[in-house]
Amino acid sequence: MVRPEAVTPSWLTQALRQRGVDATVESLRAEVVIAGYVGDCRRFFITYKGTPPPDAPPTVFGKFTSGDALAAESGKKMGFYRREVMFYQQLAHRTRIRAPAAYVAEIDADDNCVLILEDLAPATNRDQVEGCTVDEAQQALREAALLHAEFWNDLELMKQPWVSVPEGAQGIYTTPQLESAWVYVKKAFAGRMTPQVIAVCEKFVRNHAWWNRPRQLPKCFQHNDFRPENMMFGGADGRIAVVDWQTSSVLGVGMDVAYFLGGIFNRQMRKAHERPLLKGYHDELLRMGVKDYGFDQLLRDYAHYSMAQLVVAIVGPVIVERSERGDRLFTHMINSAAEQAYDNDALDELPD
Repeated sequence: MVRPEAVTPSWLTQALRQRGVDATVESLRAEVVIAGYVGDCRRFFITYKGTPPPDAPPTVFGKFTSGDALAAESGKKMGFYRREVMFYQQLAHRTRIRAPAAYVAEIDADDNCVLILEDLAPATNRDQVEGCTVDEAQQALREAALLHAEFWNDLELMKQPWVSVPEGAQGIYTTPQLESAWVYVKKAFAGRMTPQVIAVCEKFVRNHAWWNRPRQLPKCFQHNDFRPENMMFGGADGRIAVVDWQTSSVLGVGMDVAYFLGGIFNRQMRKAHERPLLKGYHDELLRMGVKDYGFDQLLRDYAHYSMAQLVVAIVGPVIVERSERGDRLFTHMINSAAEQAYDNDALDELPD
């Protein structure tokens, strides 16, 4: 499988021609892009021979298996590389959610991958802590509905061997991982959390196994890390584009919307706007053909999944290298998710 340094003009010429771009690449310039923990990313600036056709991209975005052995092993073991490549191979063309077009989406038997994607610049992502506006949140939830409605209760998709379908509410992290991580986080971040937040986390960690019990239909294919750092704002078409599909999974309805709304506003803003934003998302689901799913059920699912961000934010500090930016991000996620759970009476669901 090709590595970033092996992307040559002839290789890229062939790749573009396979997607119908009749142009010859004369030279390339690669720029390292900092993105994610388990992938190597490059932006390739392209010079063509002669006058290229209108559909010849001036730049493309490349995403490759990490050159770091430990990161690559983690990405392969967790199925991250395969999930993202297969999304572009099999699902991207079936949903109207805005995602980058793929010129190349390949993975080998050892789960080494290469993606050559549409470069969405000048669109940029956002810092999770800074969040986004109410209008942008509405746009993002509209994109989410386009994805979720397309694969609503898709039993055939759930049978595909590459698709992650956790039995419980959320996959990836286990109860023992969460319990161990909370011991560390409670000590390391104690001064950054209010007593109410700590109390919410304590009760959730004690009851995580129960919270993560098997969930029945409805389920749908979800991004599973649906937040501003994985979205591109300010694109030429005016739409928000969603990137980084490595953790995408079939989960109970409510995961993406709760994860998103729990981290983009301060507490006052969220409480003021979450209900109408959820109503807009629900209306879009119905418009797209979803049936037998009432708004009250969405509110219950939303409350349940308001605690999903806690798992990611508590385990995160013990599996990535610690930094000031990381501490800021994870404490923001812990505080906002705990407040979201408390404000939506999600703790009432827990038995202990």
